[in-house]
Amino acid sequence: MQRKFGGLAVCCSVVAAIALPAVASARTKTVYAGGPTAFATKLQNKYGAGANAFLLQKVTINVGDTVAWNGARLADGFHDVDIPARGGSDQPLLLPSGTTVSGVNDNNGNPFWFNGQPNVGFNPQVAAPSGGNTYDGTTRVVSGLPLGPPADFKVTFTRPGTYKYFCDVHYGMSGVVVVRPSGKPVPSAKRDANALKAQEKRFAAEAKGLQHAHPAKDTVSLGASRGDGLEVFKMFPATLKVKKDTVVTFLMSKQTRETHTATFGDTSPNGFVTNLAKTAFMSNPIDPIGIYPSDVPMPIAVTSTSHGYTDGFSNSGALDRDADTPPVPPSAQLKFTEAGTFNYICLIHPFMHGTVIVH
Repeated sequence: MQRKFGGLAVCCSVVAAIALPAVASARTKTVYAGGPTAFATKLQNKYGAGANAFLLQKVTINVGDTVAWNGARLADGFHDVDIPARGGSDQPLLLPSGTTVSGVNDNNGNPFWFNGQPNVGFNPQVAAPSGGNTYDGTTRVVSGLPLGPPADFKVTFTRPGTYKYFCDVHYGMSGVVVVRPSGKPVPSAKRDANALKAQEKRFAAEAKGLQHAHPAKDTVSLGASRGDGLEVFKMFPATLKVKKDTVVTFLMSKQTRETHTATFGDTSPNGFVTNLAKTAFMSNPIDPIGIYPSDVPMPIAVTSTSHGYTDGFSNSGALDRDADTPPVPPSAQLKFTEAGTFNYICLIHPFMHGTVIVH
């Protein structure tokens, strides 16, 4: 009897399982901050470009599903994911630290003009993770800046709705998560893959088309960009020839989501400017020598002896087009007062470099 009962119990269990409605298991969809690694590498190597965008820009899931942002906290990218309460906005990356600059002298022993100005550092509400790993539309969830070990950032969405999120590092960089009720249809993995490929194809075409930007006379564009987040990390033109006493305008491209500097001086492997680029924007507060222009008012004089450093030192300071950082301008003017060849880099992206030849 016991054996028959056991067999009957198993049989009943199987029938019951068949009769029960199927329950969909939770899924994870991946969004790439800056694009998948292989694509981002190709974009950089072939075109000197990058995508300050989320790919997929719009992802649709069901309640209980998870979105994994690949790249948000990876070593080869610098993005964060900021999901505010529904209808909210992004947060500023940089804020006054509450202290002032003091005791910063140049190589001649003279105080830089920005002594007494506010120190600027990373917004603590952006720098560290907060809000956990579930989201219902009421409380902000933040990945934090990519300062720790490489890891995806995963969030499970628990309430239907359409939610806009941001990268606080690159203003204008945003994405959308559409959360549908359980059981409602969502795009298949194949459909998502096709949408991702279409975005990659568009970015590659844009990068190719931006290789020959032509700014106005006596002007250098610090990078080139499109409004969807495509950035070319080059100086246009790479070499500019001007006459002595020419004022050159260094400006951010109109649709950029980046921040750059134009920093002149010793750019040799162990030069002052090269070493400054390794540390200036990696400290908190940010090194004032990097973020502030080297001199005021503009135009800033560029000479081989400026501030007593080898090959001089002249810096535009940080430049961007972010409305959240009104003290940071979109352009700077530098005046070349002696003949010679003057090399410069962006302190934030030191692989961006250019030359001004003065005759």
